[in-house]
Amino acid sequence: MPDSIVTDIPFVPVRPAITIGATGSSVEIACAAGELAVEVDQDETTTETYCGSFTTYKPEVWTITVTCFPSYGTDGLWTLVRPLCGTIQPFTVLPDAGAPVSEDNPLMSGTCIVKAFPFYTGAPGEPKSFDLELAVQGAPAFDIVPPAASTARESVAA
Repeated sequence: MPDSIVTDIPFVPVRPAITIGATGSSVEIACAAGELAVEVDQDETTTETYCGSFTTYKPEVWTITVTCFPSYGTDGLWTLVRPLCGTIQPFTVLPDAGAPVSEDNPLMSGTCIVKAFPFYTGAPGEPKSFDLELAVQGAPAFDIVPPAASTARESVAA
């Protein structure tokens, strides 16, 4: 008999919260997005010995890919996010922007490098999407309580 059985229903995306930048100057980009992928890759090394084959894994490499539509102007994606390209920025991803941080809606956070993205893409009358890539630096954190609440709780425990 297993120790645990997965019984929660699958998560259905509605509207995530995706922010890039420091508190007070962060940019929320979900409304420019049509798709979000948060993926992890891990290279492996296999060593062959006289006694068998042994595989080990290298550190995880996380990438956030946000499929976006171009926009300009004061509140446009180009104007707000382009200055962040090539810089290390804090980020957060919350699967459901309409729900609080919890076990059912964990907050992913960390730092990333924002990859440069196209200035213009599309045909007449048809906006075309492009991928905005964020290379996560190191391992991200996954919180199930809001950051302010976890800080308060840790302070009480100390």
